[in-house]
Amino acid sequence: MKTTVSIPGMHCNSCAALVKDVSSEFPAIKNVNIDIATKRVELDHSEELDMNAWTREIESLGEKYKVRKIA
Repeated sequence: MKTTVSIPGMHCNSCAALVKDVSSEFPAIKNVNIDIATKRVELDHSEELDMNAWTREIESLGEKYKVRKIA
């Protein structure tokens, strides 16, 4: 499965690295593609991924890490 989200506050490589680090803690996530220019994150994952848990973890990084689901 693929899920695409927007994280409008993500603006640099350090932000992207934090998102990738958090994502690596979720075994259901197979791959993470991040486009800083569009502020989009594409997750390639199995159906077992708890998107609510992932979103909570990302948003716990700080105020600018608000997750908005796109697809």
